[in-house]
Amino acid sequence: MSDDLAEGLALEELEVAIASLRNSLESMSRDDADFYSTTTLLAHALRKLYLLSRPHEGLSALEESITFLQQAIDSSSVGDGRRAEWLISLAFGLSLRCDATESESDAIEASQVAYGAVDAVEKDDPSYATILQSACHFIGKKAIRLHDEDDLDKMFEMHKSILAVTPVDHPKLKSRLRSYDDTMFKLYLSFGQKDALEEAIRASEYIINIPDQSSEEHARNVWILAQRLVQRYLRTGTSADLDDSIRACQQAVDDTPISSKNRQRRLQSLCDRLGEKYSQTLEEADFQAAKVVVDQILNHLPMKPRSRARSLGNIGIILSLRYRQTGHDDHFQQAIRVASEAVDLTADGEIGRAVRLSNLGGVYAEAYHKTGNKERLEEAIRIGRDALTATHNGHPDKALRHFNLADRLQLRYLELESTDNLEEAISLYRLVLNQFSAPMFLRVQAGYSMMQCCVWNRDWNEAYKAGSQTIDHLSLFRPLSLQNTDIQREASKLLGLGTETASLALEVGKSAATALEFLEMARGVMASSINVLRADIKDLERDFPELTGRYKHLRDQLDTGSVPKSDFALGEEVWENEMSQRYDTGEQISALLEEIRSKPGFENFSRPEDEERMRSAAALGPVIVVNVGPLACDAIIIQQDGFSAIPLPRLDKNDIDSKYQPLGRGSLKVLEWLWDVAAEPILTALGFTEPPHSGEMKRVWWVLTGSLSTFPIHAAGRYSQRNGEAVMDRVMSSYATSVSAIVQSRRTAPVSHNKALLVSAGETPGHRRLAFADKEISVLRDICREMKLHPMEPEPLREDVLSHLRKCKVFHFAGHGCTDTADPSKSQLYLKDWETNPLTIASILELNLHQEGPFLAYLSACGTGQIKSQRLFDEGIHLISACQLAGFRHVIGT
Repeated sequence: MSDDLAEGLALEELEVAIASLRNSLESMSRDDADFYSTTTLLAHALRKLYLLSRPHEGLSALEESITFLQQAIDSSSVGDGRRAEWLISLAFGLSLRCDATESESDAIEASQVAYGAVDAVEKDDPSYATILQSACHFIGKKAIRLHDEDDLDKMFEMHKSILAVTPVDHPKLKSRLRSYDDTMFKLYLSFGQKDALEEAIRASEYIINIPDQSSEEHARNVWILAQRLVQRYLRTGTSADLDDSIRACQQAVDDTPISSKNRQRRLQSLCDRLGEKYSQTLEEADFQAAKVVVDQILNHLPMKPRSRARSLGNIGIILSLRYRQTGHDDHFQQAIRVASEAVDLTADGEIGRAVRLSNLGGVYAEAYHKTGNKERLEEAIRIGRDALTATHNGHPDKALRHFNLADRLQLRYLELESTDNLEEAISLYRLVLNQFSAPMFLRVQAGYSMMQCCVWNRDWNEAYKAGSQTIDHLSLFRPLSLQNTDIQREASKLLGLGTETASLALEVGKSAATALEFLEMARGVMASSINVLRADIKDLERDFPELTGRYKHLRDQLDTGSVPKSDFALGEEVWENEMSQRYDTGEQISALLEEIRSKPGFENFSRPEDEERMRSAAALGPVIVVNVGPLACDAIIIQQDGFSAIPLPRLDKNDIDSKYQPLGRGSLKVLEWLWDVAAEPILTALGFTEPPHSGEMKRVWWVLTGSLSTFPIHAAGRYSQRNGEAVMDRVMSSYATSVSAIVQSRRTAPVSHNKALLVSAGETPGHRRLAFADKEISVLRDICREMKLHPMEPEPLREDVLSHLRKCKVFHFAGHGCTDTADPSKSQLYLKDWETNPLTIASILELNLHQEGPFLAYLSACGTGQIKSQRLFDEGIHLISACQLAGFRHVIGT
């Protein structure tokens, strides 16, 4: 009787077979040729008896199975062809006993025995791949249970060896890929290794596209891929992965019959993904999409506690998000009731308990934010501690649980002014900041929060250390595969990181140059990510043409703003989805950048500007960076001979915020205030104490931070007496979003075209007619001809305008502009087809005109330099900066 035969027997038949095998053994001597073969058959049968009888029977059948296998192995020689199979069977038994008793020694022994099985089989043996596959399973279980990373590289190589001997038409290809995928995914969940997650995604994508799958099999494989993709989204913030995961879950649900026991689980996953999407947008359409799935789950709510808890947990998330959006108490009560039941149905020690506790605590925390009810904050803290305790060390969510608890303790400190709460919050934030396996952006958020807590604690040195370490991490965070919309979303959470760290640097005695470096690294995250892909490559091309070719090839693949779509159709030849290809390309170009920077003379290739290059920004006049910090406001001045900092004690962040709306930022009263507190002391320090007596007026460049960036400092002054007390009387002003933007614009190649793109968009659907637009273009047409510029006047349609932008020296737009409050990347210049094909910031940023180097963009439209989203002031995302990032050397707007 084979082991496979034992697997197919019912309990009563199995007991008969065991009795028969015992009788056979009793009639044999140990010298009998079949004695140990019969012994192992009995061991297999006893193990099967244990599996069928648990949890009602004890471990006696399993213990006896292990003993028989050990006897057979001990009696076998090293060259016995059966030895490897027996060792794997022993590892299986030890692993089962470990599961039942939580014995670490059994986990360790199972892993050691599995290694022994690998050593006992030759690579050309037909069972080699099967033995390796089983061994990886038991070695992986030990690594995960003991949180032991020593075996990870060996497991990875073993799986590679399995796949290397498995041809594409092998009948076990799918099962071996699935084993590899499953192992890699579990390792990611246990150790947070991003490479393991990427391997799991690649394997899952490959499996999906293996032909000749049944509908149910394909649905299962697509659903598994969805679980991997959402983990990458949670790690990197790539919304395309979330969208792909939603589509995959939806396809899995559509392909699963209503009668299938798997349908509810797949609906739960779809509900979870739609809930995550709703948490991003809080838009009604996303809630309604999630509610459709919630209703389906409720109509077939499972009765088994574990399945019911999982379903209610997903529904609770949707209800808590609904409460976040509406603030209605009845929505709070619904969310609490469902989330509490999900927790109550989940036993201590179950893998889902930590998640459900975390979700329940989140509802109470949200209720505190909505109502200020301190009891709800206390409940959120208590449950947060329970959730943290229920999350094992090394789990990717451990860092998030630390972060959530720290946030709540910080809130309690603000309520009670208890330093104990503040110190514990700082300690928890520090844990997250220093946890290597945690998602990088979570570490960045933790560091920023820690810095703010240290400021409240008046510990300037620790606050500075936290800020500087956070900005260092931020420079590592920016995955080059991220879309601009994802970068914008994440950057909005870090408003003030750069300005506060720069302010702290000056407070603890660091140089003005050091403070400015932090400011440059933390502001304009989107611009920095774009500029990495648009580095000046002339010198690289001269010295290392092969590296240049690779850089250009990878850059061209990434330098696009389009959101990739995935196709999970059965039988596709290409098994990678586009987001995975983009992610891989991002990883490749990051590695290539390190290789380039290892070459002599290219140590700073595509890095943020160093001191020398920042000084070059002042070649045509001083650069004045006005930093608005929580402790103080300062002007950091760049001149060709160095850096200096000018304290601005009369400029206060609260005053700036208070004047942001009520008086109008261009009112005479505000302009006088701006002169007194900032412009006049800065110009005086620079020696611009009166209007120039003769000759050209000197130029300065202003880089303003925070909400001050919306104020017209070039117009600051006292105009009542006209005595030269105004910025415009003393200097000629230009603006830049950063020092890097100034340096980058001057690197742009001289323009070779002699064409002027003139766009008149005075009549666009849904907007009042602008009578001046055509007249403006008519006047410019004649001026351009006098300047030997050839005017181009395409139809005011998006694609026509974009195509002509690549061939112009000057671009002039006359028409309406629009600033999008919620999403600045959607701000646009209105053209005739704006309703279906808008010319947005995002579409302008897709252009790379740095090789063409157009001279000037003149945007004669309202709001082209406006940012309405206060959380994105430091990103400087508006139509003017978009044109500059695209490659225009100069931009004029309003």
